[in-house]
Amino acid sequence: MRNAKGGTPMAKISVIIPAYNAETTLRTAVESILSQQVLELEIIIVNDGSTDGTDRLCHALASEYPCIHVITQKNAGICAARNRGMEAANGEYITFCDDDDLFWQGALRLLLQTAEDTRADLVRGGYELLRQRPDGTFAEQPHPAGSPCTIALGRGGSYGAFLENSGPQFVWNALYRRMALLGLRFNERCSYGLEDFVFNAAAYRRVGKAVYIPQVVYRHFESAQSTSCAHTAQALLGRIRALEPWMEAEFHAAQRWCGPEELQAVWKDRRAQAVTFLMHQLRDAHAPGVLRRKAWRTLREALAPYPGSLLDTLHDAGHNKKQTMALLLYQMRLQKLYDLLPVREEQL
Repeated sequence: MRNAKGGTPMAKISVIIPAYNAETTLRTAVESILSQQVLELEIIIVNDGSTDGTDRLCHALASEYPCIHVITQKNAGICAARNRGMEAANGEYITFCDDDDLFWQGALRLLLQTAEDTRADLVRGGYELLRQRPDGTFAEQPHPAGSPCTIALGRGGSYGAFLENSGPQFVWNALYRRMALLGLRFNERCSYGLEDFVFNAAAYRRVGKAVYIPQVVYRHFESAQSTSCAHTAQALLGRIRALEPWMEAEFHAAQRWCGPEELQAVWKDRRAQAVTFLMHQLRDAHAPGVLRRKAWRTLREALAPYPGSLLDTLHDAGHNKKQTMALLLYQMRLQKLYDLLPVREEQL
């Protein structure tokens, strides 16, 4: 199959890897992709201004494997790097891989086969998360798999059930039909986390059918330096800035998929997720009072344009004691007390 311009043959899957100072991990990530049972494959590595030997490694890999293409740019962050990769992608489908992660054997074949069999625009699989301990080793963070489910616009399926079963909306355990995304790009305001959640909520405003399968397709390593961890004031401010586009994308996605009754329930859940997420971030970052006040003011402003109140959300959160406590403290403006709750590994 050739692309729309009649040029180079179209790949079946384009895998986009943003790479930054990844000379020790990138080859393993790339080899996990090359080992997949997909013949028409292209790998686009975007070197995001690395200062180590990453650029040299990228070009060495490209010389070994013709399916690898390298883009080099000044350091602009993971969102800008992924966007450069999406602009260059030629595949019928696209997916993403972090420069220190792995696809499981057969994962891309499984996602592709599911997309073709179901004619889905988006297929999401299960994943394995390993979090770095203080001693440098990694420990798996267990999380329950959901049940297989499908949503198809105008043809049934519960959007709320789909979100609940498929779990946190990351991009690296999903396969997207490229043309269905209609020019969607990552929001570069979200340079310190939440970029996946904003992107996927925006994707649900475009796709016509999405499928979730619980089989594990991806292994994600969360290091101490990961953008998943907001250890600095700059990183925390970045997440605070992302609250407004996150809530906007979540509400409009829910509005597209849900009738009035389900919309009310789904939006309650998404608001509750945002409150609990922010409490975790502020607690784990040991955020000072000025940042805490800015964070909660920003979230209240982000939620203000949309219907409902946190009291409604609190009424329906009784199945999750920790979330109920977070919402109660938020409603009473006593969020700092959340730090006193016992810390357990969060299930993702």
